[in-house]
Amino acid sequence: MLLKNLLVILSNYKLHILKIIYFEIIYIIMGYKGNHFDVSKNSKMTANIPCPYYFLSRIEKKLKNNNFNVFIDLGCGSGRTIYFFNRKFKNKKFIGIDYFEEFCNINKKNFRKDENVKIIQSDFTKLNLSDLNGDCYFFNDPILNLSESIDFIKRIIESQVFKRTIIMIFVNCNKDLFNLFDEAKCIDSYYINNIKGYSIYRFNKE
Repeated sequence: MLLKNLLVILSNYKLHILKIIYFEIIYIIMGYKGNHFDVSKNSKMTANIPCPYYFLSRIEKKLKNNNFNVFIDLGCGSGRTIYFFNRKFKNKKFIGIDYFEEFCNINKKNFRKDENVKIIQSDFTKLNLSDLNGDCYFFNDPILNLSESIDFIKRIIESQVFKRTIIMIFVNCNKDLFNLFDEAKCIDSYYINNIKGYSIYRFNKE
């Protein structure tokens, strides 16, 4: 499984592969969970390729200076992102939403002792996310269709910013998404090529 995962990463990150693999190996040796890769069985969703630990470690440094209470991972897969940040941030609530029962079962097992972690099996594009009171959203390019991604993100922004300041983290997303964010503050943006990287935006309460 480890070899297969590393080959997938190799094809995606090329010139930065040594740095990416170094962080992968370190965190896997440390016992971090959520390292399952899989090809999507849904024509609407992308393949489950977890966010690289290298990106997560950089994002963590920025989140330390931007407070949040409820972190929602949209398309959480096997739970890598939630596991990582749950280890780094105490007294926070984490919600993982995924379409596939297999991943949800893995997460429920891994987080069975974590009362601050909730796993929901659902198509998150059809949920009323405002009921979850999230103020930090993690979006690892889970939707295949760009226009559907844009519509979904617009709904989150429009439903939340009148209630609270929110943070949105976009990983490996088409940069056309960011044309939506004229009034948002870019906290950090890091890309190793045209599509591989992340951006963090803060939308202040209106």
